[in-house]
This record gives sequence, C-alpha cells and structure tokens, in this order.
Amino acid sequence: KYFKNPKSKYTVDEVLPIVLIRNPYGWMKSMCRNPYTAKWKGAHDKETTTQNKEGDAKSEEYNPVDVTYGSGATHHMSLGHLWNDWYSEYLYSNNTAYSSKKTDAPFPRLIVRFEDIIYYPYEVTKQICACAGGVLGHRQDDKDVADDSFHYVVRSAKAGFGHGPASQRNGLIDSWARYGSSDQRDVYSEEDLRIATEVLDPFIMDTFGYS
Repeated sequence: KYFKNPKSKYTVDEVLPIVLIRNPYGWMKSMCRNPYTAKWKGAHDKETTTQNKEGDAKSEEYNPVDVTYGSGATHHMSLGHLWNDWYSEYLYSNNTAYSSKKTDAPFPRLIVRFEDIIYYPYEVTKQICACAGGVLGHRQDDKDVADDSFHYVVRSAKAGFGHGPASQRNGLIDSWARYGSSDQRDVYSEEDLRIATEVLDPFIMDTFGYS
C-alpha cells in the first residue's frame, strides 16, 4: 500500500509480510524523539505524548496525526490511533478494523514483537527462518563473525538520515538498558495513561501481551 513504486504488482501468494510490533507506550515516546514523517501538535515534546488536543486534560478532542508516505498521506485521530490503524491493517479485514467483530486479514503474515527480537535475537530469527522456509546461516560477505555463527548486531540497526542523529540511536546494549529496567508506562501522567487505555485497541494489546 505504501510502496513507492505503484507499478510493482504482487499477489498474496508471493509475499510474506514480517511485521515488527512494539509496546505502544515505548513506541509513542520513541516517536516523540523522532517522529519521522508523522506530524501533530507538540510532536517534538519529549516530556509528554498526550492524546488530548493542545494538552488540555479537559478537552474531549484528540490530537490528530498526519503521516506522509511515498504514495500519499494518512490521517489519524491521535498517536495512539496511529498505532491501532497501522497494525489493524495486518490483523483485520479492512471492513472490521473498527467493528466489535474482529475478522482476520485475508493474507498470510508474521508479526514479531520488538521486545522479543531485542532480548532473544538468535531464537526469534531462527523461528522466523523456519516459518518462512529459510535457513539460519552465514552470509559469505559478512566478515564480522566466524563461519557458522550468529551475527549479533550490537550497533544500531538503523541507518540513514531519516532515523535522526546517529548519536541518538540505540544499539543492542542501549536497548537492553532502556527497555529492560522499568515499566514503560512510568513516564506517563495518570491522565495520559487513562486516555491511552481508552484509545489503544484491547485485542491487539492482549494478543501481544501488552498492558
């Protein structure tokens, strides 16, 4: 849908989407540090990720988010709704995303938790290879590790200007320290947590063990 070359055509039998999903509380804070092409009022405020309009706790309106892709733009009611909308497209049929009756998307897909690939990279990668019909092996051009061994990417796996300054990207060890030592909800106000509970899709949250 968001691929830059609309002339490329694929069928569901030719592609296996492997999607990385992340705890929304950590993801929202990360988006405040580097929102990529997403825009909303207060987008670069690292101290808050309020879903309310203009940060007004009394407001009943959400803080809308616009995201630009190669093929156009999408509009979302809030940052939490963006998280819902993105993963709903992989989980549900289009006509049931906001219905009380959830229907599986009509195509094969593999959705992997960000936290699992961070803490168990070898085990998760091995299972992904098995699922996709591949073999966990060694690239001949990989000179960083010995043959027949697993290459742990310790430095940041992100590259390119779009990911923000290199000094602000987390490597493997940084990620262990950042995401393994505390509850990611601790940095939110009670009001933000209340609104997030109201907004975030409970089925997606439960399915992937987020709370």
